[in-house]
Amino acid sequence: MTKFSNFKLGTLSILLATTVAISAPVNIAQAAQKGYTNYISDSIKVPVRRGAGYKYKISRMLKSGYPVKILEVNKKGWAKVQYQHSGKTHTGWLPTILLQNQPVAIDRLATQIKKTTEVEEKYNTLEQELTTLRTRFEETDAILSKTKQEKFELGKELERLKDISSNAVELDQQNQQMKMRLTQLENQNAIMKEQIDQSDDSVKRQWFLTGGGVLLLGLILGRFFRPPGKRKKWGEL
Repeated sequence: MTKFSNFKLGTLSILLATTVAISAPVNIAQAAQKGYTNYISDSIKVPVRRGAGYKYKISRMLKSGYPVKILEVNKKGWAKVQYQHSGKTHTGWLPTILLQNQPVAIDRLATQIKKTTEVEEKYNTLEQELTTLRTRFEETDAILSKTKQEKFELGKELERLKDISSNAVELDQQNQQMKMRLTQLENQNAIMKEQIDQSDDSVKRQWFLTGGGVLLLGLILGRFFRPPGKRKKWGEL
């Protein structure tokens, strides 16, 4: 319990110190500079008086965080300020202790929340873009892998076609040579057939002449070498 109490006291001290730092009044030396912009402190409303003192009447109540410009500061710690209201410029006096040289915590918190929201929106947008890019990268990587595989297969097919084409060229050359050889053989065959036909005609003529000669020779021999026949007697058949 003692440790917990000490922790609570320490936390409370930090919060009080932070509140004091946020609501710290403006330094009089700084506030004395003309044109120096300050803000109404974290009070609900601050009275602006017509003169430098509590005896003067209140001209207007300014809410916390309202911006004012310090025109001058007297030795008693009162500041003459200038502010805008309903489109018009007004002046008045208020204690410098009620001023601080930065916007009130609630306004700074709202500004910070707005910035944080914008950062979160940008982060979410970038996260979505990153998811989209990752998806596209995965799709592109898959397409690239498929393309590489197709390229590999096409390379193998190209090598096979090159082998086939080289064999085809060799086969075509052999085919051309065989065609030439066949043409030569056909020419030789035609010549030999013609020679055979001519030889057959010569042989046939020779045989015909030979046969005719033999027949003629036989007739001649039969004519000259015919044996004499017996003469028939009168009255014999």
